[in-house]
Amino acid sequence: MGKKKSERHHWWPECVSERWADEQGGVHWLLPTGEERRARPESFGVIGNGHFIKLGREPGASTPWDQNFEPVFHRADDRFPAVIDWLESLTFERRMSHPRRSRFLPQLSSDELFAQMVESLTSLAIRSPMTRESCVFSAERFRGSLAERERNSLIALNMRDMHTRAVQAFGVRGKATAISSPDRELVFGDGFFHNLISPSGPPHSPSILAPLTPRLAVLYTIPTRYMVEPRLSTLVIGAGEADVLNRIVQIYACDKLYYRSEKPVLADEYRTGKHLRLSGPGHFIEEMIHSMPGVPDRDTSLDFLE
Repeated sequence: MGKKKSERHHWWPECVSERWADEQGGVHWLLPTGEERRARPESFGVIGNGHFIKLGREPGASTPWDQNFEPVFHRADDRFPAVIDWLESLTFERRMSHPRRSRFLPQLSSDELFAQMVESLTSLAIRSPMTRESCVFSAERFRGSLAERERNSLIALNMRDMHTRAVQAFGVRGKATAISSPDRELVFGDGFFHNLISPSGPPHSPSILAPLTPRLAVLYTIPTRYMVEPRLSTLVIGAGEADVLNRIVQIYACDKLYYRSEKPVLADEYRTGKHLRLSGPGHFIEEMIHSMPGVPDRDTSLDFLE
């Protein structure tokens, strides 16, 4: 068997990161220390051989079971630009004076477009560094720190089938909202709000809030109870709501926070240099999910258990 060559695998697809380039063609990377770096978008979100499974005991050794599963994400990447263009073409209305539930504007969506969106969002969540860390968390908890080669192989083995299983499980079910932020730029990081982190199988009720451009994010979920239609809606948020979404990205990010031109104020959570998570019932995104058209109000009867 021929030796597999090293490759640059992107956890932030170039077809998405290029949307974050400023007028000079660069993107800003803000570290937890406050240090700032700037480069072209394709230079960020790269991990060497991140989607390689290498089981040889020695560096450079090959085995018949080695595998490169990068092609699993190719279809999602090929369709991602069309998905973003379609979402940006939807009708958005500013309804800031209305209650949140009546600010959502229902939209029409074909099965094909909805499925493409779900597949692209799922790929973005599953290959993120936050998910990679979750794939090795249990092993390191019980065994302690692992050697880099063994650690990377374990991550890759756990990640390999996550995307395919999730896309098959979600299909065209669920609800999605395209979120426009005209008053404040959004940020992106090496972690963002989603619960697609278990290598054992996709969640029964997935939730993803992914910033796709500095002005556009998508909230996708399969609630435990919901009306099928409208499947898709749009929402315009104000600067204050965008600040909340950006802080949530900082909570989930570890050491990579990207922005286009509006430098965010670093949150204390991001300064810890760890992938953290929202906890407890009734947080901002949960409330947003239960404001989506066709999703009932959140059941608060068991909140006392938290």
